[in-house]
Amino acid sequence: MGRCCDNTVMRFLICFLLLLVLSPAYALEKVVLQLNWKHQFQFAGYYAAIEKGYFREAGFDVSLRELAEGIDPVDMVLKGEADYGIAASELALRRGRGQPVVALAAIIQHSPLVLLVNRRHVPNVDALNDKRIMLAPHESELYAYLKREGVEKFEAQPHSFDPADLIAGKVDAISGYSTDEPFLLREAHFPYRQFSPDSVGIDFYGDVLFTTEKKIKQSPAAVRAFRAAVLRGWRYAMANPEEIVDLIGERYSPRHSRAHLLFEASEMTRLMQPELVEIGHMSATRWQHIAQTYTELGMLPVNASLNGLLYHAEPDVLPPWVWPAFLAGASIILLAALMAAYFARLNQRLRREIATRLSTEAALRNSEERYRTLAEHSKDVIWTLDLASLRFTYVSPAIQRVRGFTAEEVMAEPLAEAMTPDSYAHVSQLLQEHLARLARGDRSALSATVEIDQPHKNGGTISSEVVASFLLDEAGQPVSILGIARDISERRTAEQQLRLVNDTLRQQLDEIQRLQAALQEQAIRDSLTGCFNRRYLDETLERELSRAQREGYPLSLLILDLDHFKQINDSYGHQAGDQALKELASMLTADIRHEDVLCRYGGEEFVILLPRMPLKVAEKRAERWRLMISQLRLPIGDIELGFTASVGLACYPDHGKTADELTQLADLALYIAKHEGRNRVVVYSPPEPPVRS
Repeated sequence: MGRCCDNTVMRFLICFLLLLVLSPAYALEKVVLQLNWKHQFQFAGYYAAIEKGYFREAGFDVSLRELAEGIDPVDMVLKGEADYGIAASELALRRGRGQPVVALAAIIQHSPLVLLVNRRHVPNVDALNDKRIMLAPHESELYAYLKREGVEKFEAQPHSFDPADLIAGKVDAISGYSTDEPFLLREAHFPYRQFSPDSVGIDFYGDVLFTTEKKIKQSPAAVRAFRAAVLRGWRYAMANPEEIVDLIGERYSPRHSRAHLLFEASEMTRLMQPELVEIGHMSATRWQHIAQTYTELGMLPVNASLNGLLYHAEPDVLPPWVWPAFLAGASIILLAALMAAYFARLNQRLRREIATRLSTEAALRNSEERYRTLAEHSKDVIWTLDLASLRFTYVSPAIQRVRGFTAEEVMAEPLAEAMTPDSYAHVSQLLQEHLARLARGDRSALSATVEIDQPHKNGGTISSEVVASFLLDEAGQPVSILGIARDISERRTAEQQLRLVNDTLRQQLDEIQRLQAALQEQAIRDSLTGCFNRRYLDETLERELSRAQREGYPLSLLILDLDHFKQINDSYGHQAGDQALKELASMLTADIRHEDVLCRYGGEEFVILLPRMPLKVAEKRAERWRLMISQLRLPIGDIELGFTASVGLACYPDHGKTADELTQLADLALYIAKHEGRNRVVVYSPPEPPVRS
């Protein structure tokens, strides 16, 4: 009885210990991901990975932590208060200063970080000297941008993260994301301008997923699985933006409207370009360029090292098809080169053999037995042909290995049966040509090399290279042909495969060039209207002004703004507003000259650049466009929506000499048109000097 009780207790203890040991193996690992801002579409991929169970499938229970005021996400991860974090290109600064951060994946390929200003008070970036600027401490990219632009004296303000401070004039500039704050400024009809670091070559990464060296060394498999789940979530989010927008509003934050989140999703698609660049892709060269930029601006020492910054779990820097295609092509090219060298040596040997045979024809005719002994041990097919009957008089035993027929079978058939009809026609023509040349005394016609196709006994066809020489009688007349045939079917196949690989590589190169052209076009075009964008306008206006100054012709610039556009959006929805902008752009595109430049300046504002057009002509043209716009009708349901436009016009050299002056004066004229009642064209008129009494 006691022993039975002891056994029961022992079994209970063993089961209890097994539960203690095994239960953690099935538990999810709790992970904290430190965000670098509040909940919004900027972190859509992480929401998708949670909602779709990608983290759970990888073995993680993930908590997303919003950024608290005054907190740096990099410090939180380095201190161990978070396992992973979201940062930007300041990771290069941290690594260059010796801190053990490791970039796992670049989510946003081009940084959305910009400076936002009132365009009527700050015409260019130089005007920010001695101004009040709101910057977050970790926004090193903007500090580098200001330093490169020569803006070193400014009053740094604590960041309130509220665009209302810029609208109210409490500060002269604030930092923000091009995916976020511009939406609020447009809703407020605030005349903003954004300065981007990429205008001076500072094209940094945006949001980057990172962790520490310690985390990777402790759990390499977990880091790899976490990264894979994140990228899977981002691919789903960018393919289903509206679903994720609704998820954010329901479960994470009602801080932004649905329209705001959709705007953010659209801008992030432009910056990420997930259809062209694999999500998570990073380039060591680009990180080195980022560090070099910091070094040039004195923010990093000259010998700073980025070793260890990039995570190398899956070195798939190229699309998956490239390496197999490259290796296959290289193998085929190498094989072709080896075969070419081999056949070159064989051809050289054949030439030597032909030269030897030509010099010993008489000896061969007098010693047929010796000839047969040599021929029967050759791997190539050696044969003789009687010219009078065009029948083979001898065929070496190698013919059976090469074509499947015995020597006797081949000698019993006429010459035409030894090759395909096309090859026979070619050989017959070549034979007649060489006989004619020999008759004229051309001794170079004594031999020839030709490639032919021959039937195989199994019903197939082989390719052969034939080297043939005429045998002459005592009178010097050709009576027979001595030939050597070599099977080159494998060489033909290799050459065909090489051509196919070359064609494939050429098609891939054409596709790459097409994608590059598409990227260049996207960089200068507005995605909604197809008009040129503001970046293209800035470049073109400077160029056209220089040309106008050099050649002495006028240059008119007008700014056109749809009246009450916010009411259209509010009353009929953003789709109606977008359709109105498309209709307006289509009308203007059809009516402008070839040399005119139509740009979407932002929101409902369009800028038209009119080279070689005097002010009076430009004013008439602007008035005609205003009337055409007032006659446009946009069907919305059961109604037709009409709208009007206000136009501000300025001209070089009458009003301004620089791009900024011309733009500001046209904008001022537009302001006057709005102030005087809208639906009108106003030409800038400089103020009259005061009359001296």
